[in-house]
This record gives sequence, structure tokens and C-alpha cells, in this order.
Amino acid sequence: MTEKGDILRLEIENIAKAGGARFFGVADLKPARDYIEEYYGPELLHLERAVVMAMPYPVAVVNQLQKGPTHTYLYYYKILNTSLDDMAFKIALHLQDKGYEAFPIPASQRVTEDKLGGIFSHRLAANLAGIGWIGKSANLITEEYGPRVRLVTVLTDAPLPTDKPMKNRCGTCQACVEACPAAAITGRGFKEGESLDVWLNAKACDEYLAKVRVSFGKRICGRCLACCPWGEKTKKRRAL
Repeated sequence: MTEKGDILRLEIENIAKAGGARFFGVADLKPARDYIEEYYGPELLHLERAVVMAMPYPVAVVNQLQKGPTHTYLYYYKILNTSLDDMAFKIALHLQDKGYEAFPIPASQRVTEDKLGGIFSHRLAANLAGIGWIGKSANLITEEYGPRVRLVTVLTDAPLPTDKPMKNRCGTCQACVEACPAAAITGRGFKEGESLDVWLNAKACDEYLAKVRVSFGKRICGRCLACCPWGEKTKKRRAL
């Protein structure tokens, strides 16, 4: 990679850190080109780099989800998304000012009928960028915080140095499968190129969230975030 690319990567990483990002990585999307075209269309295929950032939830806020949805979690869900979108916006403008195309993917924009899918997969980009792996719950799992993070992505054609994908480390764990109140997680786990439906029953998840909305007022669950042992390690480490 060119020195120009190294300098540009450092510039946008500094923007991300100034905005509060705890994780930063750049993905080479070419290995996932066929998958991206099949599930998200050809429109963004020419943007072969993905800049990915993540911020963690407050640990104690996610812990409360073990007992059910909370308004506190909803509040910080919105706070994190706003912060991440602000980062992505600033990075996209910086790349654009440098003469490159950049497309910021909103942190939480749902466009599919089941309200579970966006215009591009943050978790796919984050996995390829080495930030974490895609767990059986379909969440992005990080070593430091488990799935207790929010993500945002900027697609670009800038010649940025890329990171290596992280291997799956869920192993035989079934914690999220057992905790899911909708029984939507199959336990099969993520495999490159497979449809989301193989490892997550989106319809069952959507139906459960619809019931929660009736009783709670919002479509919130998060049990798979709260139960993950990787997140539990974070909680225990912070308590030491």
C-alpha cells in the first residue's frame, strides 16, 4: 500500500478516535464481492474498502437486559448510533475532500420488511476489518466487549491499508441460543456466503419484537447481548 494510503488511514483513524471510537479497522471487501452483490445489489460494488468503527455500551446498562427491555438501554442505543453516524459523516467528508468517493452507511437504518436488515452489513465489514467475528446470534462479537457494541461503516474507493479478518471464537457455546426468548437463533453459526436465515430465524425474531412493542412500547430485546460469555468476561474484568 502507498505511503499516501497510510497517511490517509491515520487521518481518518484520528477522526474516529476523537469521536469516541474504541474500535477502528479497514476491510478489503473484494473477497465478499459475490455475497454483497447477491444480498445488497451491484450499486456499491465499486467501493472496495470499508472503514468500520465501533463503540461499546455501558456494561451495567446491558446487564439489565437479562431481566427484560429497559428505557435506559433504548436511550443509549440512540446515543451510540448518533455518535457513530457523526463519526461516519465526518470521515466520509474527509475522504471526499481528498478526492475519493465515500458512502456512509447509517448505524441503524432498517430497510427490509422484517426490520432486521439495512442497505449493507456492518457486521460483515467489521469481521473483515478484524474488529470481531460474527457470532451465532448474528451479532458482531469482540474480544473486549463481546457483542455489547454498536457499529458504523463508511464504504470508499480510497486506497487504504486493510486489516485481517478475525476467526470465529464461539466454539461450542450455546448461551445465546438458550437465552433467546423467540427461539430464533439456530445455533448453527456463521459461515461465509450463507444466508442469514440459516443461523437466525428473522421472522421469529420480528414476531417476538412485535409482542414486546405491544407490552413495552418499543421493539427491544437484547438478551443475546447480555448473556454472551465474552461480554460477561468484560463485566468481570471491570469489576476487578
